[in-house]
Amino acid sequence: MLNKNKKNIIIVGAGQLGILISNILIKQKSFNILGFIDNDKKKLNKFINNYKVIGSESYLFKNKKKYINLAIAVGDIIKREKIIKKLKNQNFAFPSIVDISCNIDKGVKLGKGSIISNSTTILNDTKIGEFSLVGTGVNILHNVEIGNNCIIGGGTTIGSNVQIKNKVFVGVGSTFASKKIKVEKNSFICSGSVIFNNVKAGSKMIGNPARAIPGKF
Repeated sequence: MLNKNKKNIIIVGAGQLGILISNILIKQKSFNILGFIDNDKKKLNKFINNYKVIGSESYLFKNKKKYINLAIAVGDIIKREKIIKKLKNQNFAFPSIVDISCNIDKGVKLGKGSIISNSTTILNDTKIGEFSLVGTGVNILHNVEIGNNCIIGGGTTIGSNVQIKNKVFVGVGSTFASKKIKVEKNSFICSGSVIFNNVKAGSKMIGNPARAIPGKF
């Protein structure tokens, strides 16, 4: 039964990331979860984490005046970008979602649609852009800037004064030194990499210290 004192929300994406976000929302107790949206027809009407897959993206456009809060639970940055472009200028709202176990300083600014997973710490004067996802157990120090539609893998540490541009993927357990490092857009940081220097746009980085390797994200 829906709680009339809570806002309604639909989760776009019925995979493991959708389960993670639904668990955050359950603990947060601020929203009624109406169900999942997924374009995989095999998932239609199935229950994910006790919530029903209620339709595909077309369902949203048919009901956009009724259900306005959405959480994007798609882990592929390119696919996320396409979904965001479709939905961003429609009659939907994208609340920032933060797990109750997180330690977020008051001076932190979160863009709409951003999602911060459990046990993450973000220190003062950090800015996280729209539709970015920060994984479990991430440590982000002060004066960090993270752009729009970035994914920061669990267990990553981002030192102070690091600037990460739009659409950057950071694999789990990566480390960024505390200095004025710029990671340009569309970069891919492989899991466990250690970043000491600037990263050019479209680079794929791996290792300790990280080096560029052939291939683009």
